[in-house]
Amino acid sequence: MIAIAYLLSVAVSIGVLAVALRRRPAPAAPPPPVLPAEAPAIEADMRVLLTAAVQLASRFAPAA
Repeated sequence: MIAIAYLLSVAVSIGVLAVALRRRPAPAAPPPPVLPAEAPAIEADMRVLLTAAVQLASRFAPAA
């Protein structure tokens, strides 16, 4: 009985490994490129975030 349970667990383990190692399907098509008109808006947002981070850091930094 123990031998049957052992063989069954080995068979299940081999099945799990076979499924895990099976070749995956090809990845989906890459997303479309970012439109050039969107780039300046993203850059402006990053500048605003960087400015806010510097102001916040300078508020809590000790004065030199």
